[in-house]
Amino acid sequence: MNIYDVAKYAGVSVATVSRVINNKEVVTDKTRRKVEEAIKELDYVPNDVARALASNKTNDIGIMVGNIRNYFDNQSAYELERNLKENNMVSILCNTSDEDKEKIEYLNVLQKKKVDGIITVGSTYGERDFLKELSKVSEDIPVVMLNVIDNTKASKLAYVCCDEVDAMEQSLKNFRDKGYKKPLLISRDQRFLTRAYITKKAGFIKGLKKYYPNNEFIELTINDIDKEIDDVIAYIKEEQVDAIQFEVDKIAICFYKFFIDRGIRIPEDLAICGFDNDLVTDYTDRRISSIDQRIPKQAQVAVETLIKLNNGDDVERVNMIKAKLVDKETS
Repeated sequence: MNIYDVAKYAGVSVATVSRVINNKEVVTDKTRRKVEEAIKELDYVPNDVARALASNKTNDIGIMVGNIRNYFDNQSAYELERNLKENNMVSILCNTSDEDKEKIEYLNVLQKKKVDGIITVGSTYGERDFLKELSKVSEDIPVVMLNVIDNTKASKLAYVCCDEVDAMEQSLKNFRDKGYKKPLLISRDQRFLTRAYITKKAGFIKGLKKYYPNNEFIELTINDIDKEIDDVIAYIKEEQVDAIQFEVDKIAICFYKFFIDRGIRIPEDLAICGFDNDLVTDYTDRRISSIDQRIPKQAQVAVETLIKLNNGDDVERVNMIKAKLVDKETS
């Protein structure tokens, strides 16, 4: 069964059937009903490839994530898929890993599939070699990057990010207002310093200068929590640290367990705050305070921006989303 059979059954041209299938307004209601009845009677399913060739549109959008197990990646992918579906678009999820070679391979796959747009999720897509390839692709395919901001300027490339600087300032103000005297930053030891990490650190330093003008900036970078926890606790006690801002919830949750096991009272002895507002932070013994990046809002803005790029409309190249401090039971 093909489009020619439908045209013959309905007594119209192939072009008319194509217009009905692609929802063109130039077809009269009477003709549209005839074609729709023929499609139903013949149980005809339009060929997506043929439709794409005819309309130069696939309605397919590639979503690239570095590691679908990460909270930001999986929640962003979920919210993006929902928003795309509401706009009659289909998601193609690519779990690329953080290796540039695999990212570029998936990028080539999406090009061959002639997707109508690409959304990348996560700071690791900000690595220079990948950005170089992506900027070339964006000459033909609209691209929106979540959690990346770069100087690359292309007509079909835009960015959506959380305002980490403001987020850290919110956290430092909360520590100060609660009476904590000496906050520090704990982050992961990473091979690639992401934009998100750099701006979180900058925000912490800015907040420190604003709310703790007499304090020095203190940061600990962690590679193996199990091996380093005792050294961290010894340092906290020696330096009389009474508040910790963690780079991400994942390490905040691990540290919370170790602190409790070693008799450190949270938040009486030590206040802690994470970053991401991972659902798991609500299921620890005491709910862990965290910074909510407002992922649903980021996804909504990303999809709206992608649609505008596809339509050739003017867009904001950099979209900053204000985060929200969720003050729970550990600060």
